Amino acid sequence: MNVLLTLSSASVTGPADRLLGDARLLVAAGHAVTVAHDTRREGTLAPAIEAAGFARAAELALCREVRPLELARDVRRLRARLRDVDLVHAHFSHDHHVALLAAAGLRHKVRLIRSAENEANLRPGFGRGLAYRRSDGIEVATKERAERLVATFGLDPARIAALPGAVDAERFSPGEAPSRLRATLGVPPEVPLFGIVARVKPDRRHADLVAALALARPDAPELRIAVIGRGEGEPALRAEVERLGLGRSVLFAGYWAGDDLVEAYRGLDAAVWLAEGNDGSCRGVLEAMAVGLPVIAGNEGASSEIVEEGKTGLLVAPGDVSALAAALTRLAKEPRERRALGEAGRARVRDRYVWRERGRALLELYERIRELPPVGRAFRRRGG
Repeated sequence: MNVLLTLSSASVTGPADRLLGDARLLVAAGHAVTVAHDTRREGTLAPAIEAAGFARAAELALCREVRPLELARDVRRLRARLRDVDLVHAHFSHDHHVALLAAAGLRHKVRLIRSAENEANLRPGFGRGLAYRRSDGIEVATKERAERLVATFGLDPARIAALPGAVDAERFSPGEAPSRLRATLGVPPEVPLFGIVARVKPDRRHADLVAALALARPDAPELRIAVIGRGEGEPALRAEVERLGLGRSVLFAGYWAGDDLVEAYRGLDAAVWLAEGNDGSCRGVLEAMAVGLPVIAGNEGASSEIVEEGKTGLLVAPGDVSALAAALTRLAKEPRERRALGEAGRARVRDRYVWRERGRALLELYERIRELPPVGRAFRRRGG
């Protein structure tokens, strides 16, 4: 099978990292893979694709900053390429729409799948529904979201699959002291250090975490929070930390990537993940659990299915600062519970959320979609 994976991004973020992992799985299974991405803007994705040895559709721009002439050229060039492609797996709305236009007249041979993993992808809308109904299949991150797609857009459940996220549980694994993160931040080994690994911007709910720490401080005065990441919301978050008098309790660690990120996780006692980013599979939750950390997570999206309440971590309702404060206090005061939750979480990841499991599910989806008839004007729920 000749597969084209598309992503309108120039950077290695969560969706791009998973795309590269999927490409490796497909090549290992004997399929030919080409990756199409945003080539107009500079970024880290092109070097990563080349380093992995995958072919690139370098003639396509696929930039979400749409230019009409460039869009028309992309449609024309992609149509020419699709004559030698069996299946297209689109990951963002822009490359999905380009693929829909390019595949006109070729749907008898080319199957088109869309990843629709995060909350924004499920919002009702005429254009979104039309695009989904013109696609042969849709990948989502959770069973709950698969059900919502069916209910919202009237789609055929046979064409929708909830695929698990994945993490390299050998690379993301528990480590030995001393911790470079703790040394960098000046936090002794005996002091509880929790961390949030996410881009610093308002919708990742860092402010909720800071507010909860202020509430938890009387009962857990030693607790420290490491903010691992960078982003446009950092100045406002720093100002809020100072306003609440938490300058010694909230520590800004900056951006850690690659092997440094693994080291950062290993320096923590627990991880906090309150809201998903553009990666609906919640990669950060899986990485933290693979390292053996208990996770305090928002009870929505993939994290609500990955984290088992009271078994591998604690779940809190989005925006419930009091509940978040109680969770912080509980784990800060119970090191034995932290260890037990972390061990159970690592076992859960190794059983369900590793690449071999995702590869099996991904290939099952591709094979099922290729066996189904191509879509006509729309695919709807059977009997609808």
